[in-house]
Amino acid sequence: MKLLEKKVGRTPVVHDEFSNCFLKMECENPSGSHKDRETLHLIEKFGWDKHYIIASSGNAGISLAYWMREKAVVLVPEITPKEKIEAIQSLGAEVIVKGRYYYESYMLVEKIARNKGLINISPCFVDRWRGDIPISYELKDLKPDYIFVPSANHTLALGIAHGFQEMKMKGLIEKTPTVISCVLPNHPFVEFTKDIEEKYKKIFNSIYTFGGKGKNLRREFLNFPFTKVESTLNLDEALELCKKYSQFDPAVSLAIYLSKQYKGLKVVIATGVKR
Repeated sequence: MKLLEKKVGRTPVVHDEFSNCFLKMECENPSGSHKDRETLHLIEKFGWDKHYIIASSGNAGISLAYWMREKAVVLVPEITPKEKIEAIQSLGAEVIVKGRYYYESYMLVEKIARNKGLINISPCFVDRWRGDIPISYELKDLKPDYIFVPSANHTLALGIAHGFQEMKMKGLIEKTPTVISCVLPNHPFVEFTKDIEEKYKKIFNSIYTFGGKGKNLRREFLNFPFTKVESTLNLDEALELCKKYSQFDPAVSLAIYLSKQYKGLKVVIATGVKR
């Protein structure tokens, strides 16, 4: 059995009566988020003897640091909460703080990787989404109508969509659920508003990872006939749910809020713990 299969995945699915959703508990992966699936997929691909770098808003960096320790370099923006930076450092990884927001850091990561001789596993530089495909298979027997994915660059949502398409093509499922990427209202794919308040950028920093021309976005997510993007301007109402779901990253509460307008069997991906 591969290390990937031993260490991550097969996370539980629990029914939440308050939201009338099933929660896929990706927060129960070893480092506290679904990013472990992506991290180990790439480490197994490139090798455990290599040194890596990632531009991260937090969880991906924590995951890389968890598995690679001193062989990891994590580039984070200034907006990153100190709790996340301290978590990365406590695991032995090097942290570089450059750029006000994630996108500014993202634009620097490849140059730093070249200068330091590191493998860059930031979104869009490698196919991180392939590590998320097993999530779909783990949800197969539930036969969901909708999957709600907290998202910014659509990596996780893309992996889940690929997984369901694979199963449909193999005849393992009769129909694909609608995979809904749940984003902030100034996201390039919805752009309900040009910008959001600074407090929202800080609170939802895990999914405020776009900007500029959005080079980090997995635009191919929208090529599937069963995918869509949702958002809301009612961020304060979404934040009210954070009191109920205080154990999760606030982005999960946003996804739960967006799920309320849908009828059917719903799954929200509980991507990570609150840090």
